[in-house]
Amino acid sequence: MDGEGGQAGAAVLVMGAYKMYSAPNIVLRGLNMTVPQGCIYGLLGPSGCGKTTLLSCIVGRQRLDAGEIYVKARSKKNIGYMPQDLALYREFSIEETLVFYGNLFGKTRAEINKRTQELIKLLELPEAHNTLDTLSGGQQRRVSFCVALLHNPQLLILDEPTVGVDPVLSHNIWQHLVQLATKEHKTIVITTHYIEEARQANVIGLMREGVLLAEESPLSLMRTHNCDNLEQAFLYLSQKQSTIQTTEELQALEYYPTTRNKTSSPLDDKMEIKLCRVKAHLIKTVYWMKRNVPIMMFLMMLPVVQCVLFNLCIGQDPKGLYIAVVNEETPQGLKECDSMGLSGCHINSHLSCRYLHKLRDKTINLIEFDTLEEGVEAVRKNDAWGLMHFTHNYTNTLMERVNFTRDASNLSIDLSEVNIWMDMSNQYIGNLLRRDLLFGFISFLTEVFEDCGWPKAAAGIPINFKDAVYGSNNPSFVHFTTPAIVNLFEFYLPMMFTVGAILMEKMQGLLERSLVAGTTLVELLVTHVLVQLIVLAIQTLLMMIVCFVIFDNPMVGSITLICILLLLIGMSGMCYGFMVAVFCDSDTSATFMGLGSFFPLSMLSGMVWPMEGMHYVLKSIGWLLPLTLSTEAFRGISARAWGLSHPAVYRGFISCLGWIVYFMLITVLIVKWRKGLGSK
Repeated sequence: MDGEGGQAGAAVLVMGAYKMYSAPNIVLRGLNMTVPQGCIYGLLGPSGCGKTTLLSCIVGRQRLDAGEIYVKARSKKNIGYMPQDLALYREFSIEETLVFYGNLFGKTRAEINKRTQELIKLLELPEAHNTLDTLSGGQQRRVSFCVALLHNPQLLILDEPTVGVDPVLSHNIWQHLVQLATKEHKTIVITTHYIEEARQANVIGLMREGVLLAEESPLSLMRTHNCDNLEQAFLYLSQKQSTIQTTEELQALEYYPTTRNKTSSPLDDKMEIKLCRVKAHLIKTVYWMKRNVPIMMFLMMLPVVQCVLFNLCIGQDPKGLYIAVVNEETPQGLKECDSMGLSGCHINSHLSCRYLHKLRDKTINLIEFDTLEEGVEAVRKNDAWGLMHFTHNYTNTLMERVNFTRDASNLSIDLSEVNIWMDMSNQYIGNLLRRDLLFGFISFLTEVFEDCGWPKAAAGIPINFKDAVYGSNNPSFVHFTTPAIVNLFEFYLPMMFTVGAILMEKMQGLLERSLVAGTTLVELLVTHVLVQLIVLAIQTLLMMIVCFVIFDNPMVGSITLICILLLLIGMSGMCYGFMVAVFCDSDTSATFMGLGSFFPLSMLSGMVWPMEGMHYVLKSIGWLLPLTLSTEAFRGISARAWGLSHPAVYRGFISCLGWIVYFMLITVLIVKWRKGLGSK
């Protein structure tokens, strides 16, 4: 409703207000309310009658389903709001609290300091350096009252300002409110549980079950209903309301409009940015970090610890693996091998010893057994990962196989083989041992050929792996996973920080109070992005140093391109955090949503296993996830030195930008659907 349509002299005018959260929970039922300019309006009623919802609609934090609201104070900076909850940062000092809100209201530091001293004296508060968590409940409420009075607004909306305050101070507060109304023509809407206290108000609105039972001056109200006090008048009106609940009047009251209100509130958030409010939130963040140094240290060191643990635990070849050995060629056991020549052309000595020595060089531990049954039983008991068996004339038959090749007898071919039984329940360890046993044999036989003056190339497999086009001929699994892990941390750390920061403010009412003070969604996003970029830059630098300097993972491409990619990944994680924070109303639901997305992202994005190894259905889904294409781009830059012109690289950048836009679009839609950040 515009100003011209409002009732002359009204500071706040509510007409036909309806509000319902969910059927049949109707909070406001066609409520009408008139707050004259320059008066104290006492809004009284039991808990759950709709007082807080009504105030929230007046200050623009919620919208009516039907009806209209006129507020003469056209800007939020002309409203002082004190919510029912404390809604202040308990770790801040009184001074820091007032500096934050003073900056939100565009005040200079000198104005804030002067006003702080006046309010501390008026409300009998401790020194300004005291933190809120050291104050009593009543003192904390008075600091909250200070915030509402700080910028000397035209309209004060106070929800229970005298709760927990001693009678003398309560009297002083009311005296100050009376002076504000009479001398400075301020308008004050105040709720209180102390009904008789409201006698000092100019107008009283008695509210019950979503409607106003009466709206008169205290004396007129008592005189009209022939009561000695306000409590008797309220009781009389409540009983009267109850007696008409089966009449047509109640039926008209229960009517709920089918056409919802489409008009905007004059106090709706504007899509604007004011430097004073951005500065206020930046200062607030500095205060918070200063008061929470352990948490900030944890946030900075968390990626470092994660990267160190990852590089130490993942991708390193297992060492000290046990292999059972039954060597019939050495009747006295493996101790015979100690007296054998392990170099030179000793083809008549036990070559099995030379082969076993080569395996020891690969840090494989050998356990000797006399019979095959004992060796197999050791594998079954998990005492060894495999069993090797050498026949009694292994050396002779091996030389016959080498010398005669096609003419070697079938018996010699069989006896020259090393029989191996493996425990393949662990694929990685099983394949690693098979690799070491195979290449150990080739290495041992090549040395024998070289010592005997034979062409050593003939001892190997006729396949020659040249230098790798990309990477190393002996790659480590950690080289494959490091880009993925860095991307995962880069995405989830900003997400966690964003969700934690916004949900904390949302659940404690801090966000709501900032929005009532004039902060816009755009300003919140800009401020959070600025802070997060600084934190993210430090975290990224530390991760890059750990992964690519200390642990020397391959980085052959452009560092600049990598940093830009990581910045975009961090931005997409931050935007995902915004989406989760506005959608969820509790830490529990946000945790479930975060964990629920973590595992699909890590499993389906080609992070822990190549995409080519997935089921074709999952593979088609995996390419659509936020980190899949960006991880491939990271690998292409770091391991192959590909530039932005390569499809695998620019697809990763496009994917990041697309997900940023998608997350922000969903966030805006959720905010519009829920009609705000702090309420459904």
